[in-house]
Parts: sequence; C-alpha cells; structure tokens
Amino acid sequence: GYKIGVGGTITYPRASKTRDVIAKLPLASLLLETDAPDMPLNGFQGQANRPEQAARVFAVLCELRSEPADEIAEVLLNNTYAVFSVSG
Repeated sequence: GYKIGVGGTITYPRASKTRDVIAKLPLASLLLETDAPDMPLNGFQGQANRPEQAARVFAVLCELRSEPADEIAEVLLNNTYAVFSVSG
C-alpha cells in the first residue's frame, strides 16, 4: 500500500483541492508531517516551521475528517509504526 504525508498545506483554506482530497482518502493511507523547516503553516508565514507544529496540522486534519480525533490519532500512530517497522 501507499501512504501520503499530510502537512502544512492543509492549514491554508485556499488549498481547497488538497483539503478535499485529504478528507476523502482512506485514513489508513495517511501520515502526519510538518514539512519543517519549510512550508510554514497558515498564520505563520515568514517563520521557520517547527516539528511541534504537527499538533496544528493534526487539529486541521481532524476538522476535515468525519472520524473522531482519538480514532484519527490511533490510526496515524499505527500507520507510522508500519512505515518505520516499529511496534508500539
């Protein structure tokens, strides 16, 4: 299978096509990323992106998806474990 990284682009309302696709893709195909230090999040233009901004990307992802936040978090964690061949 494939995985698609979901990063800061989804924090921009004008990225409507990307946001629509991310909302419709199977949750099992998604990974969370920040694109740090590049691609600042919406509202942080001109600043270096930082790994801790992943929480903001996650919050926007939860707004776009229909699943509850705890389910999204669990699936994303399991997806990350699978990609890096580690267990939780």
